[in-house]
Amino acid sequence: MRSLIGQRDIEEEKSQVRLTGRARLLEEALSILESVLVPDSFVLSRWSDLTALFHTTARRGLIWKELVALLAGGRVLSVASEADDIVTKEASTVRERSWLSDGSKYSVWIGRNLNRFISKFKERDVDAEKAWAQMLERALTVGHVDQVVEATYGGLVHGRSQSVTMDHVFTTALKGSTRRTVLHSLLRVLTKIHLSSPSALSREEANIRIGGVAALLLQFVRNEEDLVYMEREWLSSDGVLQDTQIRRAVIASLAENLKTVLSDSLSAFGAKMHIKHTPILHQEGTTENLLLLAGYVHRKDPQYIAQISQSSLYLNAISNRIAASSPRASVLGMYVGTAVSELVDPVDKRMNFSSEELATTEGRRYLGLTKVQDRVGSVEDLKAGTVATKELEKPARQTSVARQAEPRSSNNQAAKGSRIISIEEIESEPESEDDDLPTYAKPDSDVSDSDEDPTVINRDKPTAPVYMNDLISGLRDTENHDRHTLALAHASSLIRRKASFGTEVIDNVQELASILTGLSDKWNLDNFQELRVQAMIAVLIAQPLEMGQWFSRTYFNGDYSISQRAAVLTTLGLGARELAGYGNEDAALTKSDQVPKETAFPSKQLPPKLHALYASKDMAPLTTASKQLEQSILRPMALNAADALTGPNALKIRTFSSRMEVEKKRTKPIPNALAKVVADGFFLPLIGRWSMHVQG
Repeated sequence: MRSLIGQRDIEEEKSQVRLTGRARLLEEALSILESVLVPDSFVLSRWSDLTALFHTTARRGLIWKELVALLAGGRVLSVASEADDIVTKEASTVRERSWLSDGSKYSVWIGRNLNRFISKFKERDVDAEKAWAQMLERALTVGHVDQVVEATYGGLVHGRSQSVTMDHVFTTALKGSTRRTVLHSLLRVLTKIHLSSPSALSREEANIRIGGVAALLLQFVRNEEDLVYMEREWLSSDGVLQDTQIRRAVIASLAENLKTVLSDSLSAFGAKMHIKHTPILHQEGTTENLLLLAGYVHRKDPQYIAQISQSSLYLNAISNRIAASSPRASVLGMYVGTAVSELVDPVDKRMNFSSEELATTEGRRYLGLTKVQDRVGSVEDLKAGTVATKELEKPARQTSVARQAEPRSSNNQAAKGSRIISIEEIESEPESEDDDLPTYAKPDSDVSDSDEDPTVINRDKPTAPVYMNDLISGLRDTENHDRHTLALAHASSLIRRKASFGTEVIDNVQELASILTGLSDKWNLDNFQELRVQAMIAVLIAQPLEMGQWFSRTYFNGDYSISQRAAVLTTLGLGARELAGYGNEDAALTKSDQVPKETAFPSKQLPPKLHALYASKDMAPLTTASKQLEQSILRPMALNAADALTGPNALKIRTFSSRMEVEKKRTKPIPNALAKVVADGFFLPLIGRWSMHVQG
């Protein structure tokens, strides 16, 4: 096939015409290759042939490495993709692409062959295990790790206990880094197959599935030290961003090795760098892990939890959390402090923060995590619970953002009294020798230089953010008025500029939405609501489908005030109108396109009476809409009246416009990007969650 492709390129370059004969040969060769590789026992048959032909391990190993490079190294995939592309371009009719040119389908084929390889061997075969490990390690580099792992461990992930033993035996032949990759991918596959739709399951069925997954992991790991360490490492790193159900299963399978994980989670939970710089979603996962682990350890060793609650590590962690500048981080510290106090302290001595957050639905859910006790079930429990792997929308882990209940602080700087300045009248000389010198205008005054003491002047003025990380840190820095206000004022324009440039907005879109939705008007800004809504609309426009679902979910499940929920609905409404092409009309009504400017220096303004007469007045949106409606009604009447005063129509001269002038006046069609996402991103999520709340 590679020779045919090379000859075809050379001949086409010389003759400058397309050659269809080579394309037919390529199509036939591709069809033959598909027929040869279709069986799931292809790799196993080749290994059996090598075992029968070569009795020495060295010669057999050299040929096997060549086969691994061909099949799992991507050579067959690359050549087949190039050939299939040529055949498709030359085909006169629409044809179905070959599965050999599809990386995902090809990875599944390799996985099925490796699965068949495992099922053949009933006893330990060191050479077979080594050959299988070489093939799997190269197959994982193709780029479709989850597809390879799911097909390779098909019997394991679907609850067939007889395949667990051989799966474990062959996995021990892998290298350490490959083991970690396989284990992490296996956890993702188990989540997708058995725990992908927790809302559609009853609590008992969900507990059965969690117990089945825990049993499967326990049998697969088999208390091997390196695999157990990898599970603990996953729980405190990648696992914190995964679904709660899979973390519960991992914790249940590690029931005998939880004290070390608890200490590591507590250290990360209370570290100041972790509190200040780690995303809130990561901190929420760490908090859930910590509470689940505390409940398990307390049921086995209550004295250990009592000692932990009195240790400096725990006390410093709670103190750092309570003193954190982020309200959400402080609330998570309250959850942990209250939950641990309920485990170890008597009723009359329990920690009580007297906070409304603890009485919310989310607060009760966090406090109830210490009572969760998942039992290890049987691998057979997963057979009946295996769900079809449909491409369903996987709802993000429900995390509600705490309300910014911090009271509005008044300005710390009191108004300064007027300073009395002595005025001295100086008699000017009748004539001066400097009259011929040119006069210059008075320089503009600087408010920062008005203080007599230069040591109290703040020269470190904040600048407008240019990156998403700067914007996020500026929005979170509610203690610095200038920086926070500047970040909020430039949030909308920066998000819109970065939406189509790079992946900064895509990587931080949910974090931005969480911060903006839960933002509170600490400094009592005049245009706070308008700036926040415009920034939220910019986030929605950047990712309409994903963020439309996120805002719909947040409106019903988030712990927000009425004004914050109203801001979410306003974002959905105005964002949908902008996607439909009515953004300019809404901007004219709400004046959202006008950047707020600082008040000009008084000497540059007209006197108050003239300024009120000539300056443009900022009217309310309702007043603007009424003015436009009034003009649209009165304008045709005024034109008709003016036309009637000019005389009869027979005496009027009619001018015919050219085609170019007509085209200039013709309104262009409005692009409607809303039609593609209105159902999945806006309408169905809102209606579905509304019906759930009504029925509940």
